Amino acid sequence: MKLLSDAQIQRFLRDGYLTLQANLSADFHAQVRTQIDDLFRNEGNPGNEILPKVPDLYRVLRDEHISGALASLLGPDYIVHPHRHCHQNLAGSSGQGMHQDSYESDQNVRHHRCRWAMAFYYPQDVALENGPSSAIPATQHYNDTEQANERAELPLIGPAGTVTIVHYDLWHRAMPNLSTHDRYMVKFLFTRMSEPDGPAWSSADGAWTGTDDGPPDALCQSQWAWMGGQTDGRAAVDDPQLLYDHLQSPSEYQRLEAAYALASQGADAVPYLVKALRAEAAHKQERNLERAHTNPSQLDALFALSAAGAPALAPLENLLVDTDWPLRAAAADALGDMGRVAVGAVPLLQRALSDSAVWVRRNATEALGHMGPDGSEAVPALSERLTDPDITVRHNAALALAKIGPSAESAAGALQVAQEDEDFYVRENARIALSRIEA
Repeated sequence: MKLLSDAQIQRFLRDGYLTLQANLSADFHAQVRTQIDDLFRNEGNPGNEILPKVPDLYRVLRDEHISGALASLLGPDYIVHPHRHCHQNLAGSSGQGMHQDSYESDQNVRHHRCRWAMAFYYPQDVALENGPSSAIPATQHYNDTEQANERAELPLIGPAGTVTIVHYDLWHRAMPNLSTHDRYMVKFLFTRMSEPDGPAWSSADGAWTGTDDGPPDALCQSQWAWMGGQTDGRAAVDDPQLLYDHLQSPSEYQRLEAAYALASQGADAVPYLVKALRAEAAHKQERNLERAHTNPSQLDALFALSAAGAPALAPLENLLVDTDWPLRAAAADALGDMGRVAVGAVPLLQRALSDSAVWVRRNATEALGHMGPDGSEAVPALSERLTDPDITVRHNAALALAKIGPSAESAAGALQVAQEDEDFYVRENARIALSRIEA
């Protein structure tokens, strides 16, 4: 595999995308385009069945440049998620509105740490008049449309075989197709299956190169440290009370900048962050519940508590047993986003699997998956969640067991039953879990 360089990883962390070229012939891509044309003409859009219907696409996913980039970003044991889709941009179409993709059968918090990615593959040449996909660079950390649209849209054009890998939360759309030919783009989704313990790319010196162009530099530097298996060693220089005040700013950029500046101050800032989380959870609860595909734990202070790491563990464990369910849900999510740093919270997260609030159960199941084999004591409780009445809980329970891997062997029977679930993604996650248990 052709692994990414330090510079490419840092560019991805800032811009939210990388464009690569699959090392396959023009004739190969023309053949794929013909197969897709025939498939749409004879059967319609196959949805998630595009891979078995056009198996040559596996060669794109196995290409040394594409697989190497994905391994660099998501770790060598990443998986191709069961969701994939061939987008047909019809000749003469007016295109789409700018958007972030929703999570299939789930309502995930849009985390900054790169555990999910997408790839857009063109089986034909795409110029501006063909209605390419486009993205707004450096917007993967913004949830507010106004902040995202302050930057210029970038058409993702290129010859057949162009593959653009994007952070899952990057704002993007299909542009108007002004040509007389339909344009195809095959979208794949990928998931990290284990937490980073060092650079998965071809790293040289590990030094972060700062920039003022893009998201807050402290945010990107924090992600760089996490992907490299390091703690963020930035010096704390700001007044925590002033930063706390900035967490109330109408500017999402300023809120995120303040959140990561507070995170860098460690234990001194944690009381401010807990206070901010309590206020934000109450203030945004109704809005987040009303918004489609939004987890109520979509909170700026949560990112800071996660980035703060070990100093925030005890306060988050206290919040995990709070009487207010939005705080319990937020604590579960933050502990999960910390990953193995929060392994000591596994017993409390296991108890949270039986919480009366569905959002607490949903966030706790995902959190335990991030612990990997270190979360194995929760396997029996996760197995029980495979029959939870809520799809998102079942979905995450199966994926968590997949991430725990062979240590989840005792869940094999429950996973066999889950392969008959009414939801496609629960069934597929259960299949993936069984394959990793048996590996």
